Amino acid sequence: MAAPALTAPPAGPSATHLATLWVFRLLTLAQATLFALQPISIGSFLDGTWTAFEMHSVVGGVLLLPVTATALVGLVLAALSRRIGLGLVCLLLPVLTIAQIAIGHTRVLAVHVPLGVLLVALALWLAIWPWTRSATR
Repeated sequence: MAAPALTAPPAGPSATHLATLWVFRLLTLAQATLFALQPISIGSFLDGTWTAFEMHSVVGGVLLLPVTATALVGLVLAALSRRIGLGLVCLLLPVLTIAQIAIGHTRVLAVHVPLGVLLVALALWLAIWPWTRSATR
């Protein structure tokens, strides 16, 4: 009678991968919150509150910090998980954010508004994706 062959369980994510994923989760939640404030603040401005426009401008500038941090951590996570698409989105977000700030200061709303919608959608996707099952594989 032959002994049953023992097979190793499938390897799960490494401790480094999980730690990076948790940092990425926290950064993307903060980033998505700031991005979601942008349409709310500009909507309040259009409703007649001038300080909301100032908040929109300040939050837009402040967004460079979490977007850059998220991009750096996202690149590490993309390398650890071998997800090229994640790395590209993480690189694209700061570039588009810088363009959005510049376009906003020139008041070219025909580009600023649709680009803002795209940025909010990307930020929300980045905040949701790390909580999915595929992110931990």
